[in-house]
Amino acid sequence: MNLVKTYLSKVMVACATIAFMLSCDPAEEQVVEHPDIRLNITVDDITATTAKIKVTHDGESSDTWYGFVTDDTTTDAATLIAAQVAEGITANELHRSKQYITILEALQPETSYRYIAIGVSAKGVTYGEVCAVEFKTLSTGGTTPDDYNGMSANDAWTVMYIGEDEVNGVAYEHVVKVRSTDNNPYAITIVYAEQYDPYQLRDLAEAMLEDMMAYLKEFNATNGTSYKFSDMLYTGSAADPFDLNPGVYRALAIGYTPEGEVSGLYAVSDEFEIKEAMASAAYSAWLGEWNIEGQNHAVTPVVLSKKIANKSFTMTGWEGFDDLAIEVEYNAELDAIFFYSQLVAEDYDLGAEYGKADIYLFAGDEDGYYYDNKDGDYYIAIGGILDDGVRAIVRYGVNVPGYPKFVQMFFMADIDGNFYALTAEDDIPSFIAGMNATQN
Repeated sequence: MNLVKTYLSKVMVACATIAFMLSCDPAEEQVVEHPDIRLNITVDDITATTAKIKVTHDGESSDTWYGFVTDDTTTDAATLIAAQVAEGITANELHRSKQYITILEALQPETSYRYIAIGVSAKGVTYGEVCAVEFKTLSTGGTTPDDYNGMSANDAWTVMYIGEDEVNGVAYEHVVKVRSTDNNPYAITIVYAEQYDPYQLRDLAEAMLEDMMAYLKEFNATNGTSYKFSDMLYTGSAADPFDLNPGVYRALAIGYTPEGEVSGLYAVSDEFEIKEAMASAAYSAWLGEWNIEGQNHAVTPVVLSKKIANKSFTMTGWEGFDDLAIEVEYNAELDAIFFYSQLVAEDYDLGAEYGKADIYLFAGDEDGYYYDNKDGDYYIAIGGILDDGVRAIVRYGVNVPGYPKFVQMFFMADIDGNFYALTAEDDIPSFIAGMNATQN
């Protein structure tokens, strides 16, 4: 990436619903009906001493509103507006334009500001929703250490790895919390510390946005819902759980507008390390060689090796391929292993005739359909302990009405966009299958 710092930073926010009324004449307010105006603010072209403000609203052209800039980023916006109204707002300070642009000047370098706007009538009565957006000016040298390629650190966000905690009443092993003192929307993510590059924050934010939009579209289509992008964002303080493997990480809050744009704000945690636990006796009992024999009497010898203690294994030998490693999940509470559809290997060499191909683990159901992991991993089968100590694989991984009941799992090679099986169907164990230890 070209490490050229631009002097463009863009911040856009849709207003939170913090509507309130102030009136010098309460009796008059009982008969005057004010519009439910909603404002949006974009801050652009931020320098050390200036910033461009664009305000739009969804009201009528006759509706008036008032906006101002302040370096007070801690007092709530409603209190600051009340103080402005109390001091008196002249008619010349009210705006009617549905699209208003102004340049803020004489700002201080490396200083956090808020621009606040709300509907205000000619009689000084506030109405509609208050809108506030925070931004930070650059240093006199053009770039502060916290500003990278149009992404500016938001001092109102503090990102922390908490570890074990509850989110919405459910206990999780790895929780990240964001403490926020403003109303700018954001999403939370995790990256490996060695992969964190502040100059690539914009690329990370754009990639996250694309993934979230795709997930939202698929979720609404699958569930018949109509969630909006804004429903995926947090405002104020929030927490998210993550499933983390051992490693060193950073957690980030990335700012987005409710309309689905990168706001340009971010915050990042200190580095934190997730250490691998000691392997339990129950987990260790799964390590070693097994024979998997299906109802069709096909037998495949496999080897389970440690991937992450108490969390996962790698399994080799399926369909006779010792160099194709399938990841297998482990559930300590159930003392069970889970097989799921996945990308197993990229650019696997199939020889001179077929060349290189990506290899996937697919699932086949009882109706003859097969499933890949292009739209999410499918749980194929569960291996659990029977009363006599002999383990077995059940025929489906999720016992939920409508979920496919899988009877086989098999490798498929993606060759020029077409999928080909590597093994004849009769040679692949079918479920329900027995799983018997040979040299554990």
